[in-house]
Amino acid sequence: MYRFVRRALIGEKREERTHDRMIFEKSQQLAREYDITYDGTIVPDDEDLADSVFEAGLELLLMCGIYCIDTGRVIELTEDEVVQGVKSIKTVEIGRGTEKVSVIDRDPMDARPPVIVGGPGGGLVSEEHFVGVHMSSIREIIVQGIYTGVLETLNGERITAKTPMEMYATLQEARLVRYASRLSGRPGLAMMGPSTPTLSPSYMLVSEPNLFSEYDPQEVYLMNDLKVDFEAISKAIYHLMRGNHYITSHCPVLGSASIGSPEGLAIVDVAETIQAKILMNSSMHGSGAIHINTNSSSTKEVMWASNISAIALSRNLEYYTAKYYWNSAGCCTDMMFYESAVQTIGDTVCGRDILIGPVGRAGRVPDHSTGIESRFVGEVSRLALDLSLSEANEVAEEMYSWYSDYLTAPPQGKQFSECYELVSEIEFKPTKEYQELYEDVFCKMKEII
Repeated sequence: MYRFVRRALIGEKREERTHDRMIFEKSQQLAREYDITYDGTIVPDDEDLADSVFEAGLELLLMCGIYCIDTGRVIELTEDEVVQGVKSIKTVEIGRGTEKVSVIDRDPMDARPPVIVGGPGGGLVSEEHFVGVHMSSIREIIVQGIYTGVLETLNGERITAKTPMEMYATLQEARLVRYASRLSGRPGLAMMGPSTPTLSPSYMLVSEPNLFSEYDPQEVYLMNDLKVDFEAISKAIYHLMRGNHYITSHCPVLGSASIGSPEGLAIVDVAETIQAKILMNSSMHGSGAIHINTNSSSTKEVMWASNISAIALSRNLEYYTAKYYWNSAGCCTDMMFYESAVQTIGDTVCGRDILIGPVGRAGRVPDHSTGIESRFVGEVSRLALDLSLSEANEVAEEMYSWYSDYLTAPPQGKQFSECYELVSEIEFKPTKEYQELYEDVFCKMKEII
């Protein structure tokens, strides 16, 4: 990565807003040149269109480069660097012992299921229910990894970011999730995260065999819109030298200064994934695109862009890709299940390798993550394995109609402690209401898929 760091120090100077405008204008221009048009579907079935989205994303990356926030300069990539990087892949195994899982490089309509990673996936979790929230997903046998949540408080006090206090909070997050996996009889289960910290020393602090080991993909969050900072680069260099697996991620926003259309979102999503592979050299990359009006990943425009991007990447890039599920509704609502189902069906048939979540209330309200929701994603994914792209779209369109009118005013649902009957820290079960709702919705899924 040395050559990229040097380019960040000596590359072309550029204003950030100029870079944002360039991303917006060039992505729209490329959409026209490649005849990329959003057709109102959820799961597109035009693989030639997907290939065009990939080519447009690759061209956008080469045209605009990667903006380094710390220096105000541009890291330019050569065509040869990109072409060579696109063609290489490393085998990835996550977890240890009996919980070891090989991640599969899936294709569109692949008969092999994606890896299911449960948990809050970066959403807020209260200190009181931190162990229980994670245990509820760890106990689901269909879950093959756990993505940690953000610890809301430490000893009852708000955590001040970018101070040594967050180091203590990060240690607590890692210890509690590992404790939860041991209590559940799955000590080797892969952990992804940590999600609480903001500074690289906090991430590095918990990167050790008893917490986040080399087999636990550690988080390196990238800035949106083809940008990077030295924090992310420093973490990547650290993990490379330690031989750790790490997952880069981004959450592009439809309606932001850089992305004004579903077509632009799809192109930027592809470009940022290629950026993660070439610049950051990560083991895998996760995308969690959202709509600015709902902060969720479950609107039709976002899902179309995400799905056409998934097809484009699975057909043209040798790399492991993941998807984060940010739902509008809260837990213990039928809408939460419907949002998860539509996204799961699309990601499964479009070739995503890893599904992460889901988390309710867009991850902004504590404790809207449960094991039943993670189980549901895994089970719906397996139901969708036999669908073609067009069949998947037909099912997704019908399910989308069940909740689309409520996206801007979704049901708030219930937090973890209201969804499960808590006997003790390690003894709990879904409430009768929640269990019956899950069974009713899942029966409905089996009838329609």
